[in-house]
Amino acid sequence: MKSGSTCFALFLLCAMGAQAAWSAEDPNSPAINTVDKQVNSKRENTGNVEPVQPEPEPEPAMSMNEVIELLQQQQKELEKQKQLLHSQSQKIATLTAELDVMRAPEPNDPPESTEQIVAKTEQATQPITTSTQTTPETAEQAKTERQEDADTDESIAKAQADDPTRALLEDFKGAWRLPGTNAALAIGGYVKTSVVYNFDALAIKDRFIVGSIPVGLIDSIDIEAQSSITAAQSRLNFDLREPTKFGLLRAFIEGDFASQDDTFRLRHAFGQWKDVLAGKTWSAFVDTEASPEEVDFEGLNGRINVRQSQVRFMPKRGSNYEFQVSMEDPNPQVQNGSGVTRSPDFVFTGRVQPYERLHVKLAMIARQIRARRETRAVFGDEGMEKEYAWGTSISGRLMTPNLDDRDSLLFQFNAGNGIGRYVNDLSSVGDFDGIFNPKTGELELFDILAGYVSWQHWWGRNQMRSNFTFGMVDVDNPDFVADGAYKRTMRFSSNLLWTPTPRVDLGAEYLWGNRKNEDGENADATQIQLAVRYRF
Repeated sequence: MKSGSTCFALFLLCAMGAQAAWSAEDPNSPAINTVDKQVNSKRENTGNVEPVQPEPEPEPAMSMNEVIELLQQQQKELEKQKQLLHSQSQKIATLTAELDVMRAPEPNDPPESTEQIVAKTEQATQPITTSTQTTPETAEQAKTERQEDADTDESIAKAQADDPTRALLEDFKGAWRLPGTNAALAIGGYVKTSVVYNFDALAIKDRFIVGSIPVGLIDSIDIEAQSSITAAQSRLNFDLREPTKFGLLRAFIEGDFASQDDTFRLRHAFGQWKDVLAGKTWSAFVDTEASPEEVDFEGLNGRINVRQSQVRFMPKRGSNYEFQVSMEDPNPQVQNGSGVTRSPDFVFTGRVQPYERLHVKLAMIARQIRARRETRAVFGDEGMEKEYAWGTSISGRLMTPNLDDRDSLLFQFNAGNGIGRYVNDLSSVGDFDGIFNPKTGELELFDILAGYVSWQHWWGRNQMRSNFTFGMVDVDNPDFVADGAYKRTMRFSSNLLWTPTPRVDLGAEYLWGNRKNEDGENADATQIQLAVRYRF
């Protein structure tokens, strides 16, 4: 195409030169005739002959060599501009690669090389054409709104999961690089204030523990319904990550102020390297992704809910399969005796996501309940007993996009014996792994069924949502327990939550619960909670 244009330009220049030469030599040419007419006119008018001023000679036409030289010079200038743009792209890619060092890669994906990052950057800088006419103001506003919605959805998802062990799979946003190292530190948490109003008496006034509902005691003991305003549920955490040639290293620690007299309480403290975790965090028996979003700090009665020290191996196979094996602190809790920690609890879990709308987790636990009797002298021995316990749990989340594409159904069903410490309500009441028979001195375990179902519905695109949740716990007690022993609890809650900005949550929740004792007597309690949470 360039050679064709050059030839055409040369042809025009040659034709112009030939026309000028022909006009100068031909006496019959129109140019010469015009000059003669002008001279004769002067002679007739004046009678004198005036010299005719010759026309200025035209500038000589460019030769072919000059045209070629000009084109080559322009081509060199274009090549210099191209090299300059390429150099700028390389600098941008280098800066992008340095920033990406601070981000956590996918656990099983190899880190991208600098060449791959540069290629992505160059591809991203290519111009994009579209036929839609949009003003810059409108496009920027739409982009801002989409980004704000995405940030809000992400923050809500993190708040619902409440599982720092899975944050390794996400970008490390908002971290500060520590001078002189490759490590980065992030500080997070939230400030939460809750207003709790009790319509009925509860043993603990700032949360809803169904197992603490007094049954058959109102007439004999003066128990008043109380209310509470507290900020003790606020949290603070530190997250340190460092990329090394052996993989990403991480240390995480978090606490709240929910201990007695608002003192600091440790929630999480663990180190993580690739697929190995060691420290205190949620038990592998817990499914944080199937936990309903609630205002109440206590949470569901029938949920598996315990944080403890452990060593966990958690390989992931692709994006649909995940396995976990962990050894965890047993800390057995028994009645009429004291638990003895000897052998760790072993937890085995498998998580599968057959398609995007559904995930299911199956978990199994094997443990040894070892304990010492209080009345050792009565039976003439050391009073040490042990029993083997087991438990299983199936849980998951199913997206139900009939009304809104973010709606979901959450569920969990648990069964086993000697697993009372892992069930939320029984753990709060305490000592429901086993019980010593006061007559025989034998250790017997509690058979337990627990679970819940919850539906979350989103009210349009304004970040408002509600959760409707029902939970239940049933304990099969041995024959020798007292009539006032815990037999069954039921709990229902509904709430309305709103996230006006990615860092602020507002919520209101209604709770109802019922406790039934072994002798069939039961009692209800109702509570309302309001809360505001500021995340940082």
